[in-house]
Amino acid sequence: MGDTVQAMGRIEKSAQEIGQIIGVIDEIAFQTNLLALNAGVEAARAGEAGRGFAVVASEVRALAQRCAGAAKQIKSLIAASSQQVGAGSSLVHDTGAALSRIGAKVGEITDSIARTAGSANEQATALQQVNRAVNQMDQLVQQNAAMAQESSSACQALAMEAGRLRGMMGGFTVEAGQSAAPAAKAPSGAMVMMKVASAGGRGGAARKPAPASGVESERF
Repeated sequence: MGDTVQAMGRIEKSAQEIGQIIGVIDEIAFQTNLLALNAGVEAARAGEAGRGFAVVASEVRALAQRCAGAAKQIKSLIAASSQQVGAGSSLVHDTGAALSRIGAKVGEITDSIARTAGSANEQATALQQVNRAVNQMDQLVQQNAAMAQESSSACQALAMEAGRLRGMMGGFTVEAGQSAAPAAKAPSGAMVMMKVASAGGRGGAARKPAPASGVESERF
């Protein structure tokens, strides 16, 4: 578009130069017409001797007039062409300005697209971070589920162990009507077990511990 504007400017300048040349030709034709008119006057004064020269002067005057008429037509055409070229040059200038504005808008759009792309990249990065966080939460949930399952299994094992211990404790019975004796006088279950074990180690029969006063003996 810049080259087109420059070309239109050169055409307008050339049209102006042609108009100047046509003006010079018009002036030459005018001067030639005057000279032919003067030559005709002088030939008329010369009489019979200048009759041939008068004919030549008349022809030269006719050619000068035709040349002047053609120069005027060319000058008018050049003037019209100059106007057309000026209008075209103005339109080209307007087009160039419009294209410049369009180029500026395109640059702004390009900047907006670049900012949008940057925002999209940031959003993609944020989504990746969110995805990693979700994966970590999923892993934690799975770990918690596994720990909960382990805790449930442990609770079940404890319940079974508690049941087994209750069954074992069920073997130890205390007869009704037993009075609360001091702990120092009544032999404990651990002491009874130790005595039984010691008796069994010597090969003899296990002896029952002597019951405390007012307390009945414990049975296994």
